[in-house]
Amino acid sequence: MQLQLNQSYVLVLDKPSDELRRLESQLARLHCPVVVTNSAVQMMLRVSQSPPSLVILVGGDRRWSEVLVKQLRNNANARHTTIVTLTDHHAPSWLHQEENPGFDGFLVKPLTADVLMSLVQSAWARQSVGSAS
Repeated sequence: MQLQLNQSYVLVLDKPSDELRRLESQLARLHCPVVVTNSAVQMMLRVSQSPPSLVILVGGDRRWSEVLVKQLRNNANARHTTIVTLTDHHAPSWLHQEENPGFDGFLVKPLTADVLMSLVQSAWARQSVGSAS
């Protein structure tokens, strides 16, 4: 099953790793454009240039700041972007709802192709509906 996204992409913030290569490979099989950034600064620059449909922040060992998530949300071009965090299966970092800095969801590695496809389709639909209004 192929997924076609017109002028939309997935933005991943992660350091180079085998897991990142697997994620990129899965997205490529879905025919989904992907951009990888290695820093929050690179990510924000890319978002300001062109809003992604989906942002995946990788690294459950990191505490993603509320400021970073709010910057993503407040970017006028990214207000309909889906933002999720991806954590390791052996150390999921679930947050109480009141501690959630604004993520739309939390994912646990390894992601299956079906979960990833569903996530990408949902993000694409959210962005399409949001930009039409």
